[in-house]
Amino acid sequence: MVDKIGKRAGLGRRVALVAAAGALTLGTVAGLAGSASGDTQRLRTPVGTWAVDIKFASSPKTERALFALRPDGSFTMTDGKRTGLGTWQLTTGGFKYAFRHYNLTAEGAFDWELRGVQDGQLSSADAFTSTGTGTSVDAEGNVQGVFQTQVTAKRYSIQSP
Repeated sequence: MVDKIGKRAGLGRRVALVAAAGALTLGTVAGLAGSASGDTQRLRTPVGTWAVDIKFASSPKTERALFALRPDGSFTMTDGKRTGLGTWQLTTGGFKYAFRHYNLTAEGAFDWELRGVQDGQLSSADAFTSTGTGTSVDAEGNVQGVFQTQVTAKRYSIQSP
């Protein structure tokens, strides 16, 4: 079968389809490369994994921990002895997170709870700082103290260990 200009029917349509598929594939691969690096998301949110230093205003003490902020708003922290759970959300000035972790005695009994609340700002795609408080509450629910803290965080990932 021949079309009006003497070419096989559908050849133009097939060429157009192959060209469109090629453009779609290239666009998809380019999109995957951008999303694989996480650059777009990393600049807009603190979603990711972080190595942090926690400094206390009332002492020279510094603690180290790992934080994970997930796209669903959940937050996890661990310092090697304790694990804390919480949530985070974007704010007009950056983001806010809150968490709790328990401390156990050497025998494994509940000793006290820390309730942390922090306001954070991304200083780059791979760093943030936050300030806030940690409130220590004993097993009976009595506040033992409120501590001003500052967190300095560095992102780690496959791209930047």
